[in-house]
Amino acid sequence: MREDTAQERPRSGTSVLTWIPFRRLAESQLAHAAGDGMIAIALANTLFFAAPIGEARDKVALYLAVTMTPFAVLSPVIGPWLDRRRGGYRIAIIASTAGRALLAVLLSTRTDRLALYPLAFGLLVLSRVHGVSRSALVPDAVPPGRQLMWGNAWLAVTSVLGAAVGAGVAAALNAFRGPGLALGVAAVVFGVGVVPALQLPRATGDGAPRTAVEDYRQLLSGRLRAGGLAMAATRASVGFLTFLLAFVLKDAGETGRGFALVVAAAAAGGFVGSVVAPVLRAALRESLLLLVSLAAVVGVSLWAARSFDVGAAALVAAVVGFSAGAGRLAFDSLLQHDAPEAIRGRTFARYETIFQLWWVAGAGLATAVPFRPAGGMRTLAAIAGAGLLLSVRGLVKGRASWRGDRNLQNVRASGG
Repeated sequence: MREDTAQERPRSGTSVLTWIPFRRLAESQLAHAAGDGMIAIALANTLFFAAPIGEARDKVALYLAVTMTPFAVLSPVIGPWLDRRRGGYRIAIIASTAGRALLAVLLSTRTDRLALYPLAFGLLVLSRVHGVSRSALVPDAVPPGRQLMWGNAWLAVTSVLGAAVGAGVAAALNAFRGPGLALGVAAVVFGVGVVPALQLPRATGDGAPRTAVEDYRQLLSGRLRAGGLAMAATRASVGFLTFLLAFVLKDAGETGRGFALVVAAAAAGGFVGSVVAPVLRAALRESLLLLVSLAAVVGVSLWAARSFDVGAAALVAAVVGFSAGAGRLAFDSLLQHDAPEAIRGRTFARYETIFQLWWVAGAGLATAVPFRPAGGMRTLAAIAGAGLLLSVRGLVKGRASWRGDRNLQNVRASGG
């Protein structure tokens, strides 16, 4: 397990540009994000602003069900496979990138056929496999002396930039020749991404089977489980707010421009959170950063409930985006540090499944209940507040359990 303390200091020459393993991981992530952004734009439709409210809600319910299906494969199948052999993370990144290149080529000529659905499903699954494998590989790629938060932040910023560029290119190609050309270019981007993926670092002893772990939950720290609760509440808040604002703004007669402002504010907040989180890490431990992020969501939601308009919606979206971006980096660092290497992949997969489930639950609540703005903001505050309280309780219990174990070890060591 990698040591990651506040006292770590970067060594000279170990930057993102000069440390080849991390540079290759960043290049692979750039291609991953750009390709996914292009596919998202190529397949986008006017879900909210081209259909009546009732019809839009039905489509959203179907969409939410579909988003969970990749995770049904990811957690019980992919996670344990990644952990079974050393080097599995690198192999998975190579295979998922190459696989998406092939599927994008096939999809580029089938956007108007039933084959679109299984191909799009395959792209979703492989994208999730790439994300889990990338996160699990970070501790092996981060330069010596650099904190895990630093590596996660670099990859998060790379993802935002790659997705933005990919989405812009796809939007232009869509307007020029339709989704087929955008998907073809996405396939080329994924193909380019295979090159740095082939040069990703191999773990020590690559190729040797890992030690089997019967009950891996006993190896996870209390602060990691508490952090998981905080991150689940954050993801539920993101899902709830996304669909709440979509329906509230449409019901209020807002045009697509108002929703675009909210989306831009959320994206900007997430980007700032990714950039600022490593700086905040100097003063706040990862667990505390997660709690502060949730507290910020509670505060801004209660404020917006008193006077709601498009500007308030944009501010709430920015704060939630910031909290999600910073919180994700904090949680990934916790998991990379606390989860033993032999179970890192399956732990990431299980938490990703849990987080997506809570995202869907939050989005489903906003879809099923026709909230008014004030009630929706109070509900958002309640979701974040409940996560905050449960996380604090988990941290307190985890610390008490840790102290009890240490006392028992001391007694045994003294011969008592």
